[in-house]
Amino acid sequence: MDSAARELTRHNVISSRIRLARNVRGMSFPHVGRRTDPAALAALERAAVRAAQGVFDCELLRMSGLDSVKKTALVERHLISPALTANTASGAVLLERSESVSVMLNEEDRIREQCIVHGFDLPHAYGRLNVYDDRLLDEIPVAYDPELGFLTACPTNLGTGMRASVMLFLPALKLAGAIEDEVNRFVREYGMTVRGVYGEGSEAKGDMYQISNTRTLGVTEEEIISSVERAALEMCLRESEAREKLVRRKGAALYDKVARSYGILTNAYKLTSAELMNMISDVKLGVILDILPLKDTETLDKLLVWCSAANLTAVTGECSPTERDIRRAAIVKGILQKEKL
Repeated sequence: MDSAARELTRHNVISSRIRLARNVRGMSFPHVGRRTDPAALAALERAAVRAAQGVFDCELLRMSGLDSVKKTALVERHLISPALTANTASGAVLLERSESVSVMLNEEDRIREQCIVHGFDLPHAYGRLNVYDDRLLDEIPVAYDPELGFLTACPTNLGTGMRASVMLFLPALKLAGAIEDEVNRFVREYGMTVRGVYGEGSEAKGDMYQISNTRTLGVTEEEIISSVERAALEMCLRESEAREKLVRRKGAALYDKVARSYGILTNAYKLTSAELMNMISDVKLGVILDILPLKDTETLDKLLVWCSAANLTAVTGECSPTERDIRRAAIVKGILQKEKL
C-alpha cells in the first residue's frame, strides 16, 4: 500500500478481518439438527488445537463453561458470533491469547476461522490465518468438491469459503445525509455487502460500517482481497470529500458538535453505552480534523470495547445499570485525560 492510500485510510479503516468457513467430510452441518457423535466433536476440537501448535498461543473455551456475561463480552470484542453463544451443546472457540485469531467450532459451519488486525491490512490478516488453515486442513478430512470448492452451510460462502471485510468509520457521509446513497451504490457497483458493527442484521452504531465481499465462488482469495481493498479505498475517498464539504458548509456547527461531545465525555458523572458510542464518534471526527488535543483514534476505538456493557461488567463485577454508567464515565474521563499528554 502506497503512502497516499495509507494516509487516506489511516483514520477511517478501523480494522481488517479475514474469515474462512470449513466443514468436515461426512459430518453434517451443525444446523441440520442431527445428533453428532460426541467422539467426532471431541476429535474436531483436538484437531483444531493441534493445528494451532507452533502457530499461535491459544486456549479452548466451550460455550457450556461460560456464563452469559463472558459470552457477551466475547461478542462485543468481535471474537465470536451471537449464534455461537446459543450452542451450549457443542459450541466452542479456540482463542489466541492476544485475541487476533479466533476459531469458532460448531457455529453455522463446523469451523469458522478468523483473524482481525488493526487498520487497513487485509493481506497481513490473510497471511496469518492461511498458516493456521493449511495446518488445519492437514488435520481434518475437509468437505471439498473439485468443481465447487469448499462446501459450506450457506451457499453464499461456497467456493473459497472466504469473507474479507473492513470496518469503516464514516461520520461525514452520515452527517451529510449521503450514507444510504453510498451504501446502495456500493452494493450495486462493487457487489459488496454493507453491514453494521456486529455483522448481518446489526445497526451501524457509532457511524461504523462493515463492508465485505459477496462473491466467494469462481474467484481466488487474492482476487477477493483486492476487490475489498478497492472498495474500501473508494469509500474512504468519498468520506474524505464529504468531510471537506462539511467543514466548508457547517464549520462552526460541526466544531461546536465535536467540542460539546468532548466536553461531556471529559466531565460527565455517568455515561450510558449509547451516549458513549455517539459522542466518541464526534470526538474521533475532531481528532481527524485536528481540533482536539488527542493523539489518535485507536485508543478511542478500544475505549468503545473496554466500556461496552459486558466487558465492563467482566472487569468491574456485577452492579446496577446506574453504577455501571458511573464507572464507565470515570474510565472514559481518565483515559481521555491521559491521551492529552
